[in-house]
Amino acid sequence: MEIKTLNIFSRNLEQQKEFYNDLLGFRCQKNLDTLSLSTQENTLIFRKCDKDFYYHFAFLIPTGSIEYAIDFLEELNIELLPYKGEKIIQFDSGCAIYFYDKDENIVEFIERPLANYPKSNNFSIDQVIKLNEIGLPHTDPIRMANTLVKEFGINPINKNSFRENFCWVGDHNGVIIVTKEGRNWLPTYKPGIVNDFTICYKDIEKEYYLSFENNKIKIIE
Repeated sequence: MEIKTLNIFSRNLEQQKEFYNDLLGFRCQKNLDTLSLSTQENTLIFRKCDKDFYYHFAFLIPTGSIEYAIDFLEELNIELLPYKGEKIIQFDSGCAIYFYDKDENIVEFIERPLANYPKSNNFSIDQVIKLNEIGLPHTDPIRMANTLVKEFGINPINKNSFRENFCWVGDHNGVIIVTKEGRNWLPTYKPGIVNDFTICYKDIEKEYYLSFENNKIKIIE
């Protein structure tokens, strides 16, 4: 699965611009109602909204760069979100660090060695490869995950690993993480809330453009 564009909502567009463009150094374009953030391979778009949303999403960074990414963030006085006292969280598929942005989204930088990108022994913001995952809290994660697989072309690494409160729907190149509404987002105590967003992704050479709103999916033509 390859995420092409992700549209999420923001109450603090100007502060997000200052954070992502001015502080972190991402390539961003802002107009009255949107802020577009470009990585090497895809685009994250924040859309102005008066409603309170917060999200969890992850950026893929080169394998070998995570220690340097920690130095990069801490030099900018961005506080990392530790888990059990550790800044780096280890997973079977890689390792990650977390921090908040100005909407209190839970932002992740993650290494995924199995994604087979070039390694790096340093870090700069232009090395961020792509938006790699988006969280989708839902009232019925298994039903939503199965719908994404059967009707919307996502091929999961292991469908048998789907659980009642957590379903990893995708692969190392891109994933929608479907969790139980109210389950805390690692490494925080913030419960996942139902969020609205739109996403364009590609899997097995076919593109899908979907809208998620109030626990429902709609195809965008």
